[in-house]
Amino acid sequence: MHIRVSLSAETPLTFRDGRDAARATTLNYIPGSTLLGGLAESYLRNSNSKIAFDDWFLRGKIRFSNLYPAKFAVETLQDSAIPVRPLPLTASSCKRFSGFHFGTKAENEHRHGVTDILIPLFLFTLSGEHAIDILEPFSECPTCQAPLERFAGFFRRGQNLAEIGVAAKSQALRTRTGINYATGATMQGILYSRAVLPKGANFWGEWHVADAAASDFQMFVEEAVDAGSVRIGNNRTRGMGRITMNLSECEAEDTELLQKRIEAFNRLLHFDAARFAIPTPAALYVPLTLTSDAILYDRLLRPQLQITDDYLRSVWGLAGAQVIYQVAGVRRIESWNTVWGLPKADDLAIAMGSVFLIALPTNDPDTFQRLYTLQEQGIGARRIEGFGAVRVADAFHIEHLQASGGYR
Repeated sequence: MHIRVSLSAETPLTFRDGRDAARATTLNYIPGSTLLGGLAESYLRNSNSKIAFDDWFLRGKIRFSNLYPAKFAVETLQDSAIPVRPLPLTASSCKRFSGFHFGTKAENEHRHGVTDILIPLFLFTLSGEHAIDILEPFSECPTCQAPLERFAGFFRRGQNLAEIGVAAKSQALRTRTGINYATGATMQGILYSRAVLPKGANFWGEWHVADAAASDFQMFVEEAVDAGSVRIGNNRTRGMGRITMNLSECEAEDTELLQKRIEAFNRLLHFDAARFAIPTPAALYVPLTLTSDAILYDRLLRPQLQITDDYLRSVWGLAGAQVIYQVAGVRRIESWNTVWGLPKADDLAIAMGSVFLIALPTNDPDTFQRLYTLQEQGIGARRIEGFGAVRVADAFHIEHLQASGGYR
């Protein structure tokens, strides 16, 4: 079962990216591991049922996906039923006036649109890096001729192609003085600041919950939140971390819808390939876009910082699969186990937004079913903490081709 999660900050929130106490910055989203830890801590304080605790927080019956910022300037994008996802690393916009063409006319004067460069970059690579003409429309902004650069953030797509926007960035800085523990008074010369997500900030996510556990788990969350016993993030002893949450069941997409997205991507890819006489021998080309960081290990338990042919074939049964293009980043994961009061082992992860384009020799129903299972289950380790979420053939990679001038 898919559960839609809407969360609002009752007090400021802060999520330190790592264990370094000297860092003043905060993540701009809520990690799934933080939500798992906060709910698990609340459960241990208020219940003694070990069976439910193991099922909910240890055995993978619930996958606590990340919650992403859901505050948008345009009213039509405030609908909590619409997903929020991180922009892929292939999203690009004008360096001087970046942003989507959506909103008022005055706002659009300072936004020159967003495009996606996955297909042009892939075809350029497939041509042996000879078809330079395919990259020319994506070398500079068509409005002001400024360079294009990566456009990052979290976006929500509305009911039609024109309704798309990036979540507003909302961070505040809190400055505090140090306290002398011997006297209980302010310590001279100690002044520090912390970046926080402000009170009233909204977040959106989608959790996967086993059908048998859904009713009891939802009741527990509602009661714990109403009682104010759930706190998340850092600096909770300073009054931060209080939240409200709303959980509601939502429908998961089916295999047929995923197949339509894959086929649409292939039609546009083949159309561009034909224009530049670039051969595309595979039966199917499928982009895999990470919507959260993914932790993978090889057979010797070393960090694996890319999706490989062997992984797709041996783990997911995609016979003949080949990763033929990728745009990927790396992130170090440093986290803390609240229940145990101990640090977790560090991990290296493939960064959210990374895109891997794979070629498949067949396009039969079994292939589409395996891709659907991959999307539903996610990839890699620590998936119950929100890692490894993946989107198969995200429509973002082709929608720019349907917009005026290739920019939205």
